[in-house]
Amino acid sequence: MSYIEKQIKNIENNIVVQEKKIKNLEKEIEEIKNESNIIYEKLIRQQDILLKKKEANILTELKVNNLKDENIKVSKSIEDTSFKIDSYFEELKIKKLEIKENTKRIEEINNIIKKNAFYDLKSNKTFLILNDFLIKKKEHNSYLESFLKKKKDKIEVLINEIKKINNNTFSLCQNIISLDNKLISNLYSIKNYINEEINNYQIKREKINENSNSVLCLNLITKIIEKQKIKNLLLHNNFNVNSNIQTIKNSIYQKKSNETKLELELNTQEFLEFEKFLS
Repeated sequence: MSYIEKQIKNIENNIVVQEKKIKNLEKEIEEIKNESNIIYEKLIRQQDILLKKKEANILTELKVNNLKDENIKVSKSIEDTSFKIDSYFEELKIKKLEIKENTKRIEEINNIIKKNAFYDLKSNKTFLILNDFLIKKKEHNSYLESFLKKKKDKIEVLINEIKKINNNTFSLCQNIISLDNKLISNLYSIKNYINEEINNYQIKREKINENSNSVLCLNLITKIIEKQKIKNLLLHNNFNVNSNIQTIKNSIYQKKSNETKLELELNTQEFLEFEKFLS
């Protein structure tokens, strides 16, 4: 066999080897395409699930924000009512002091007139005038007592209204906490699902790209959960309601001092990023 024939034979053998490699590569490419299609279908299903969860979370967020707005209005009403009650109590104290002082003075004057009535004929007329004044003053005192009683009755009505408002506030807070717990539970379900998908992918591919959609989505959901935990703690600390009137006042003052810490919205920015990620 000549040298040229050997070269031709070697070339033919190389061509056969290369054709086998090409066939193997085509087979691997086909397998990769099939796996990619499966992963893509899973991602589509995952996206549908996340969209449904997102819609539920947005509705929950709107309900929570509405409840918080209503709770702020109720707190404002409690604050105004407490101020009115304080004003009524101050007015009642002043009226009571006036009644005591006037009654004491009239009794002192009446006693002096009685002692001097036997020594001064003209004092009889003065005594009659003062006695008539004392009678009228007693009538006035009766009127004031009736007025004070009506004020007390109004205060009792206001206190009962505050108790009702307080109970409604407590129910609103419980609803807010319940909705937040459901929100976190849904986020954990999504997070666990994505973690499971990532673990399954890592078993097949050893390593996953940090910039992949699944990892970015997982990081975003983790960020939402952490922030939501902090805001739930603020809710528990700032909406502890008690039926006692003094505790209502203290709660109002405490609410004022912590007003800058309380955020009335949830993770709106994170949800917008989440929506942008899914679109």
